[in-house]
Amino acid sequence: MEHLIEHIAGHLKTDAQALKLEPIQHGTRQRHNVCLLRLGTENYLLKQHDITTAVVAAGHTPLQIETDVLSLLHDNGCQVPQLIWRSEDLHALLLEWCGESTLDALAQRSKNSLQPLTPLLHTVLEEFCKIETCFTTHAARCAPYIFHFNARATLRDLLDRGKKVVGYLSHLSASPMSAVETETLTNAWDGFSNRLQNAPLILGNLDNNARNIVIRDADPFFIDFASIGWNWQEMRLVQLLNSIGAFLVSPSETGSFVSLLNRELVNTYAEWVSTHRETCPSSEIAARVDSHHLLFYLSIIDQLLRAVAAPEATENKILLEAWGDAQPRFRSALRHITDTNLSDDVCTNQTREIIAGFSD
Repeated sequence: MEHLIEHIAGHLKTDAQALKLEPIQHGTRQRHNVCLLRLGTENYLLKQHDITTAVVAAGHTPLQIETDVLSLLHDNGCQVPQLIWRSEDLHALLLEWCGESTLDALAQRSKNSLQPLTPLLHTVLEEFCKIETCFTTHAARCAPYIFHFNARATLRDLLDRGKKVVGYLSHLSASPMSAVETETLTNAWDGFSNRLQNAPLILGNLDNNARNIVIRDADPFFIDFASIGWNWQEMRLVQLLNSIGAFLVSPSETGSFVSLLNRELVNTYAEWVSTHRETCPSSEIAARVDSHHLLFYLSIIDQLLRAVAAPEATENKILLEAWGDAQPRFRSALRHITDTNLSDDVCTNQTREIIAGFSD
């Protein structure tokens, strides 16, 4: 990114020699399109977009989308980086420095004792809801930037794959499902599938994971808004508050998934939704989060099974390199399915109990 230095120096009214670039590390890998820019005691994040062509029907590039969305969110008091400088010709942004410690890495370091993270997680949830409100309030301004993402087709595919994973787990079990259990699972699966598919779609970010929340002085900042569109907000919440820990451990270490969600957080979110967005009971919102959480980990098991079945495929090589040993990862995902109970929903808990029976 050295070729950007002269342009930034001109904007900051300083000598190019005064600007120093430093790489940003993500676990065992160096991030290729962002770096730390130092000017004396001031730090900035320099980002250059890889995709330089239009990605939406209105003709906007990822840089144009992220520039306007970040400005909108920041101007409305959301915890996102402030835009300092941009170049559409160079597809580059200079942003306020919000730190490089991600929620993903923090969760991995704290996985044996998550209680100290409680205040931070409640702040994350508060900011998550504030960002939803901003997108909803300014939907017309965001309309030209909406990416064509078929959320409903994606969810149907996740549900189909998830049900097949349950069948596969039953097949592997020493005590596979009885006819009664099969009927119970079918009814329960239909119940929570209908709930998820009938919930309203919400405008927001499409790139949601725990790496996209960075922590500075105990304050969370949401980053990476180059693609926005319609999706389920409960799915976003699950994606953001589950740590995948990709590339965060060396090949000799054992990686695991870390869920940062608990009943207290889910109930707080559900009460907010029932007050500000929908008129349904908060228990219904909590059930959605619980169902998405279960489906999230069934999807992870599906990815692991496919990767182990064809380890030489390019995408599977990348996944196995990122996640490490598949066997402990499989056990970790299965524990989150059977042990993480986020609601009193009958359908979700019946599904969970049947899966738990396979591993007894």
